[in-house]
Amino acid sequence: VSRSSYDLSRVQMSTKTKLGKMCRSNAMFIVLSLFLIFFCDTTSSECVQEAPCTCSLPDGYYYNLTALADAKSLLAKSDNYTVYFHPCTNVNMTIENKANCSTENVSLCILHNVNKTVLTTGTVKETKMKLSDNDKFPIFEIHHNDTKITINIVCFMGDKETSFVLDSVSAKTYYFKLVSPYGCKLQREIGLSTGSLLVILFFVSAGVYFIGGIIVLKALRGATGWEMVPNHEFWCKLPSLVRDGVVFAFNCCRADSYERI
Repeated sequence: VSRSSYDLSRVQMSTKTKLGKMCRSNAMFIVLSLFLIFFCDTTSSECVQEAPCTCSLPDGYYYNLTALADAKSLLAKSDNYTVYFHPCTNVNMTIENKANCSTENVSLCILHNVNKTVLTTGTVKETKMKLSDNDKFPIFEIHHNDTKITINIVCFMGDKETSFVLDSVSAKTYYFKLVSPYGCKLQREIGLSTGSLLVILFFVSAGVYFIGGIIVLKALRGATGWEMVPNHEFWCKLPSLVRDGVVFAFNCCRADSYERI
């Protein structure tokens, strides 16, 4: 009786150990799945900046405002501010009375109309092109010292001209709107991807292998029926080999043993 009780308790302990390992494995799998879901959701909507005025989306679309680099500086005026903006490149920016905005080349210059002083500047190096918080349109975001400039890029195909306006000012944060036909989403020319080429190569190779093999075996050996297929014994065993491989993988890469049974 004592022997049976010992065996029973041993079986119960073994069962608890297996259940504990299974729960830990499931927990790790759930955590990993959640991480991948949140990570993929975060990165799938990013617009990766490739150049000062170019960024690409994961779906093959992209934004490209490089054409504005060859245009004149954009001008935005309000009661208190005059803003000069030259996207994509730094230039020797000239403001009122033909004075220079800065001793260095810049891409943005904000001038106070009353004090006639330069409040802040920005360069291409300080500019980041990305999607807005709601991922609906691209923006230029410039950080210069403690000042932040956000330029919303709006697509408009009705006019070939590009407009630049000051929306609002809050403390040391400036919001602008750039309306341009160059701000529209573009699609890259779609060609054969690496995966497509590999699939085509696979089917061509498989066709040459089977059709060529059948012709050779029929002509040289006089094979008939299933024997005309090259290496027909291997292809007969392939389903069972795949099944054994799947079972082996789901058993955590451990073969059945006498002790486990």
